[in-house]
Amino acid sequence: MLLLDAPNVQIIAGENAVAISQLPQVWQAIAAKETGFGLPDPHSYVEMAQLFQYKLEQGDIDLFNERPELAHLIPSFTELFGQLARETLLFYGNDFKVENYPNFVELLREVESKGLEYANEVKVARIAIDLFDEFGYELPASFYQVHLAPIYRDHVFEERALRFDPRDREHKRGWDAALHACKVFAVQMKVQSIASKYGFTYQHGCGCNSHLSSIDQSRGAFDYELLPQKRQRWIRSFIWTAWYEYAFFPIVPNTSYLV
Repeated sequence: MLLLDAPNVQIIAGENAVAISQLPQVWQAIAAKETGFGLPDPHSYVEMAQLFQYKLEQGDIDLFNERPELAHLIPSFTELFGQLARETLLFYGNDFKVENYPNFVELLREVESKGLEYANEVKVARIAIDLFDEFGYELPASFYQVHLAPIYRDHVFEERALRFDPRDREHKRGWDAALHACKVFAVQMKVQSIASKYGFTYQHGCGCNSHLSSIDQSRGAFDYELLPQKRQRWIRSFIWTAWYEYAFFPIVPNTSYLV
């Protein structure tokens, strides 16, 4: 990769990145530390946004870096994925706004007030609260919303096809990205360890029939803690993975054959 010396290019960790002024306005607000965002370390998130936008807008990816014979495709790639990068950063910039996070206290009070027949919904609410106690505003609002999703179904064990169920059309892209980002295994392990203490486990496939955070019963509880010296690495990996999963979601081939 050739490092560039240009007005709108910044070097971060030895890689080209866009200048903050080139980011969506919401990210400029995050960089300026305006109120309304709960990010504990906004600087590192802004730097990731600068790198992410550059790589997709300029085609700075392995495909072109390792296969120069495909260089003629870079303009088409950057036209498409530059747009998808901006959509992604706009979504997540807003997703980090405090106002978009669930009101966990109010939600728990609501499901508890419905009586014993809502005991499973209470457990789901408490799982989400424990997740927030662990990660707080380090992870975006959609991460908590997708893990609360079973509360709003006919019953918590209901399964819905990700891409084809109209009831979740508005959420599917962000929720799918949050679930796929759990391929960062340390985060997945923490989610499952918390859920297991309430007798549940979260299931998600990767096909067109993928369930939106489907819950199943757990056969036993276990403890898992993120190593402090690796925690920030896992958090950054989760965010980066969620972003490219969100960007790539519309171009993943899907078929109702799998449903």
